[in-house]
Amino acid sequence: MFQNLFITTIEMNDVDDLLEKFNKCCFTLSEKDILKLDKEDNGPINNVISRISNHCFVVKLYDDEYGLTVEMFYINNLNGLKGDVINLNVNDQDYYLLLLQFCALLSDSYTNVDALDAFNTFQTKLRGFLEKSGFFTTTNLELKKFEGKGAVMMGTSPRGIIKVDFIDKPQYYHDFFNNNYISETVEGNDYVYLMLNNDTSLIKIGTSKKPKYRERTLHSQEPAIHIIAKWCCGKEVEKKLHNKFDHKRVRGEWFRLSLKELIDIEEFMKPYIANPN
Repeated sequence: MFQNLFITTIEMNDVDDLLEKFNKCCFTLSEKDILKLDKEDNGPINNVISRISNHCFVVKLYDDEYGLTVEMFYINNLNGLKGDVINLNVNDQDYYLLLLQFCALLSDSYTNVDALDAFNTFQTKLRGFLEKSGFFTTTNLELKKFEGKGAVMMGTSPRGIIKVDFIDKPQYYHDFFNNNYISETVEGNDYVYLMLNNDTSLIKIGTSKKPKYRERTLHSQEPAIHIIAKWCCGKEVEKKLHNKFDHKRVRGEWFRLSLKELIDIEEFMKPYIANPN
């Protein structure tokens, strides 16, 4: 799934290498593994074991002679105690790709996990440990406002500065769908659209003759609404998508969709890109 998930330039001959690398650093946890981890944990894992919480994200940073390495765990107890772990070098050039692939795997394996939210959760926890270890940290989102301004960053930490990357969800989805949300809207035509609620990560599958206007009306009710894709087609296509993902419906036209399911939508909608009428 690397070539589908990542909005980066990846040569096709590099995909197999990345998948091999991923398979060497990602593992499934047995119940025995989780119980062993619980003995070293300060509470979140035990909360999942005792069902106080349904799931948890755990990060362990190792700062030693081997460099900065991190273990990221996800533990779930909704349908039996199970989990997954990935081991990464913080300075690995493929860190972002490998972690997002791990989060996509979690999203496919556990119905209550959103891949992009999981990624940002792990990164938030990592940032806290890096700060605790004496690094000054900043993020790509914090630096965005300084792009093109020739700004210079200075930090007081003797250990230096580390940039921790987070995912801007609306921007990620815009790129995911090749920014087709900004394509020209022809008056009188119907459009099937996808809108993201940035707070809940739910995605709305709807139709409108004026999707941008529809975005503004929804935005007035819930400010975190963003249109992320649109195609020139009508109600019959919307109905097919609703039926296709009915098992992922949360309420009305709002669905909890994984990255894999968004790839399915992209494939499903290709005929309407080639022949919008």
